[in-house]
Amino acid sequence: MVKLQGGFNVSVFESALENALKNHPLLTSSVGEINSQFHWQNTGTMPNVIRLPLDKERQFPASKGINLLCESSLKVMVCNENTDPKETELDGQTNIIFEVHHSASDAAGIARFIEDILCDYARQTGFADVQRESVDPALLVRRSIFGQKWSEIVRALPKQIWGLLRAWTFLMNRVVPLTPTKPDRTALAPVADYPAILCRNLTATETQNVQQKAKRIGISINDLFLCSAFFAMKRWREQHVTDTKRGNLRIAVPTNLRTSADERMPAANIVSMVFLDRKPMHITDTPSFYRGVCREMRHIKRCNLGWAFIHGLTVYKRIFGSFRKMIQQDRCWTTATVTNLGRLFGDVPLPRRDGCIRIDESLKLIGAETSPPVRPRTALGISVLTYADCMTVNLHYDSGVLTRSDAQSILDEIGLSVCERDQRNKRQQIS
Repeated sequence: MVKLQGGFNVSVFESALENALKNHPLLTSSVGEINSQFHWQNTGTMPNVIRLPLDKERQFPASKGINLLCESSLKVMVCNENTDPKETELDGQTNIIFEVHHSASDAAGIARFIEDILCDYARQTGFADVQRESVDPALLVRRSIFGQKWSEIVRALPKQIWGLLRAWTFLMNRVVPLTPTKPDRTALAPVADYPAILCRNLTATETQNVQQKAKRIGISINDLFLCSAFFAMKRWREQHVTDTKRGNLRIAVPTNLRTSADERMPAANIVSMVFLDRKPMHITDTPSFYRGVCREMRHIKRCNLGWAFIHGLTVYKRIFGSFRKMIQQDRCWTTATVTNLGRLFGDVPLPRRDGCIRIDESLKLIGAETSPPVRPRTALGISVLTYADCMTVNLHYDSGVLTRSDAQSILDEIGLSVCERDQRNKRQQIS
């Protein structure tokens, strides 16, 4: 979702949206099935822009999700106090929500798609005639090898031995969900208030505190949020779950597999996943715990272990024929997902004022929010991004097993953990 402030023209936006979609074909595609094999089929149809009232309490309106077998992978909603469909000139705050099926594109791809829309909007209004390198839809045919040549893949194979060991750990470790409560639903249908998302906007000062704390400890900001998510999950389980010692808490971390050769790739899903497992008794607010997470993430990046998940899925499919058996197991594979998108829209060639992108004389981009999907028995999806020197933390939670109060307490715990300068003033270790 992007948040705009000022005069917004719906007709110009729809035109810019249509132009951008010409270069991002997966966003106008659905999925067909032939002989049990799925394939993309481009409908070429522009999605209807749905007009909804602006709700600052619940900024993401309820959705039924996207069924790729019968609809395209993109839905677009424009939220403003003025919902008259005949009114094209809107004022005040306008939130534009891009709901995208994760099979079609990851967050990095959607960010590029949104950038194209913003630039074309500025061009059509005559505000800024920006020139930027266009994407090349022809590059989509090589996304299955993630921009690498076969020679590069072969050279990387020795490092993948570590990936095989991690794959064994992934399969054999007992992972516990955040709460033993199972979602009461059929056919994986989303709950009525899906998606349930909470947001915390950090101030510039709080953002600097996060950066300074990570630097002081000697880890990355991404590592700091991973550690804080572990702390928050353990603390919540200690307060709400009877047996908190058995099993592992697991965080799934999306890893971007794009290379320099993929810079002109249209919106597409080019990510893998890596997984961090920690026993609750080992999750302690100590330098050794922070360093352990940091070392593991550095090793993952150095050995390109994001590939291991892709290779593992390939082997699994060859053995079992599809992923349905794995998906249908009543088992918790991941406790939570944590993704850090870093600085968003940093390369957009549009004027800025006070750090905010100007799209027209009276229209500016004041913020953005994003959220990873959550699967059954994975209760939390945590997303972090930075825009205009301020961080935003989104918490997507499964409201079938967590209340809004539960989720808010977890988000508050994460915010408290990452923002404080002195590690909670040397609070007692989590035990």
